[in-house]
Amino acid sequence: MQLIWNRSQALARALTLIGFTGLLVLALMTTSDVLMRWLFQAPLQGVNDVISVVMAVVISACIPANLAMKQNIRVEVFGAVAGPRLKAALEAFSSLLTFILIALIAWQFVSYVTSLKVNGDRTWVLGWQVWPWWSAATAMLWLAAFVQAMVLITDIASLFSGPDVDARANDDTSSPL
Repeated sequence: MQLIWNRSQALARALTLIGFTGLLVLALMTTSDVLMRWLFQAPLQGVNDVISVVMAVVISACIPANLAMKQNIRVEVFGAVAGPRLKAALEAFSSLLTFILIALIAWQFVSYVTSLKVNGDRTWVLGWQVWPWWSAATAMLWLAAFVQAMVLITDIASLFSGPDVDARANDDTSSPL
C-alpha cells in the first residue's frame, strides 16, 4: 500500500512539473504575441487556439499533487476546538466529500470528451482536434480521484488508529512528494 501511495505521489509531482512548465510556455507565447502585435503589428497566429486546449491540461496536471498534499481550502476551527478524535473524523468526512466531487467531475469529463470526439470539434485557426487535449485532462482527473481515494484511506486509518498516525505520515521526509 505504501509503495502505491509513494508512486502515485511521485506521478502527481511529475505531472505538476509538466503543468507548471506548460503554464510557463503559455505565458511566453502570450508575451511573444503581445510583443509581435506591438512592435510589428503582426500577431502570432493560433496563440488563442493553443491556450484554449493546453490550459485544461495545465490546470488538471496540478490537481493530483494538490490533493496528495492536502493543499485544498478547508476550515479547521471545529477540529481544533473539539479535539483530536473529532478532528480526525472531520478530516475523513472532508476527504470523502472531496473524493466524491473529484470522481463526479472526472466522470462528467468522460462524457464531455466523447461529445467532443463525436462532434469533431476543432480549434478555429490551427484546426487541431480538441478531444485529445481534453482526454489528457480527463486522465489526470482520474489520477486525482485515485490520489484522493488514497488520502481518504489514510484519513480513515488515522481515525481508527489515533491522530498520531496522521502526524507520523506528515513528518515522513522520505516521501517523494
